[in-house]
Amino acid sequence: MFVASCSSNNGQVCTANFASVTATAVDASGQPVSNLAITDTVVRTGDGFDVQQNGFFNAAGVLVVFSDNYIGHVRGSGDSVRVTGTGAAKSFTATYQFGTDGCHVRKISGPDTVVVR
Repeated sequence: MFVASCSSNNGQVCTANFASVTATAVDASGQPVSNLAITDTVVRTGDGFDVQQNGFFNAAGVLVVFSDNYIGHVRGSGDSVRVTGTGAAKSFTATYQFGTDGCHVRKISGPDTVVVR
């Protein structure tokens, strides 16, 4: 078995895998909600950015809420991030803690399912 790797800035050997954190969006009746635009705001810095959906998660309602694309926005030990999803006159807001393992993002805390209202 071959495993690709790369080095991070700190000399740590990292996998070439791309990490994404997902959540499932549902409406009040528990039905999946898709096609939401996701915006993250790092509470500590006020830095906001739109989260691109990478298309790898095709299940209804499964959304990327953070990924390795944004690893530079959070501290390794973690930062509070406000995640907002909007679309079709409905939205959700949830608070997460994201950090890094030195190579990839990781969810420290936050909901696996969000309710769109």
